Amino acid sequence: MPTPEKDYAFFQAGVRELADYLLSGELFWQLSVREADLPRLTIGGLLLARARLRVRLIAPAAQADLTALEVQMEAIRSKWRSAWERKAGREVHARLDLWRNYLADYGRELPYHFHQSPERHADAYPQEVRWRVMLQLLSGEFSSPPPELEALPGLDAMVKSYWLPGEFVWEADLMTGFPQQDYWFLYGKLKSS
Repeated sequence: MPTPEKDYAFFQAGVRELADYLLSGELFWQLSVREADLPRLTIGGLLLARARLRVRLIAPAAQADLTALEVQMEAIRSKWRSAWERKAGREVHARLDLWRNYLADYGRELPYHFHQSPERHADAYPQEVRWRVMLQLLSGEFSSPPPELEALPGLDAMVKSYWLPGEFVWEADLMTGFPQQDYWFLYGKLKSS
């Protein structure tokens, strides 16, 4: 999980380049900031960083800057709404593929492939579930949701069939930003055997 400082650096750089990104053909935009370990810009990545920053303790000056960056992001989203939705739609497709592939890899291990270390994919869940979180965040970005989102209930049913309700899977300081009612898939784990 990125630190609040990394999330802030990513969010700040992403908002600065957001208009160029939206008008480009790229889905995964290489940020021009020279920080080697910042991820590529996507709408889902930007929304996830913002959600984490809203609940994490950051310096008061950074908090004021975050509010200004959010206002700037909203202005760009409003100005380039159709480009925002097109890009978000493409990202839904990409994130859905990543989530589906993770679940398929997990499912192949159960119940017949225990010799392949059944815990391997279940243990990766706290990291891999970010694809599902991004899909949740992206789902609210459309005037008319893309048909690909109709696959989520089926994938959620698969998760629920191997689900063990429990503790929040990310750092505890993020819990208030991801309420269980909307993000049930962050409150538990997949069976490992």
